[in-house]
Amino acid sequence: MKVFKLLPIFALLLFSSCDEEKKETDDMDDMAEQADLRDPSEANKQWIAAWNRNNPQELDTLTSKDAVLYMQGQSMSADSIRSWYKNAAPMMKDLKTTPEVEYSGDEVAYEAGTYMHGIKNDSTNASYQGSYTFIWKKMNNDWKLQVMNITDKENDTTATN
Repeated sequence: MKVFKLLPIFALLLFSSCDEEKKETDDMDDMAEQADLRDPSEANKQWIAAWNRNNPQELDTLTSKDAVLYMQGQSMSADSIRSWYKNAAPMMKDLKTTPEVEYSGDEVAYEAGTYMHGIKNDSTNASYQGSYTFIWKKMNNDWKLQVMNITDKENDTTATN
C-alpha cells in the first residue's frame, strides 16, 4: 500500500524530468540558430563587395523590402533604392568605407563612418568622399539593411587662395 502512495510522486518526478529535457533541447535549438546567424559586420562587408562588383541583385537581397535611403537629407523609398542600385553602382568604382562607430545587438546593428570612391571613366581620377550610416535589422534569421544615410563631403567654401 505504501508503494501506491508513492506512485504519484514518482509520476510527478518523471514528468518534470521530461519537461527539463525539452527545455534543454529548446535552449540548444536557440543556441544553434544563433550560431548559424552571421555577424552583421559580415553582411556589411558583403554589401560593399556587391557594390564594388556592380551587382544590384545581390544588393537587393541584402536590403529589406521596406528600407529607406537618406541621400543628402532627402528620403528615398525601397523602389527608389533598387533603381539607385541599378543606376549608381555601375558608375562608381572602388568604394572604400572606414567605420568609426559600430554596434551589434540581438535585433539591430549599425555602422557609421566615412566613404571614398571614384567614378568609372573619369579622366581626372577625382575622389568622392562623404559620411554614411547603415542600420541593419535581423529578419528571418539574417541581417537586412533597413536604413542608409549617405552624405557627400562638402567643399570648404571659406578657404582663401
